[in-house]
Amino acid sequence: MSNQEIIALEASKKGYEYNGNNIYTYPEWSKRGYKPMKGQRAFCMTHLWTNGINRRKILVGLFTLEQVTLVS
Repeated sequence: MSNQEIIALEASKKGYEYNGNNIYTYPEWSKRGYKPMKGQRAFCMTHLWTNGINRRKILVGLFTLEQVTLVS
């Protein structure tokens, strides 16, 4: 399974509609100029594939668009 498929599966388990752009990890939201709002916990924890030559699965926390705010 790809990371996109894993995220879609986890979102559907929780009844959340994933459109490909509304759930990311903390580092990915940071790259996009967002940060989780104070007191927010990860929407879910799951294992995703890393990039690069030595691909492996690591445990990550995923945050939804509703849990983050634009950094000003």
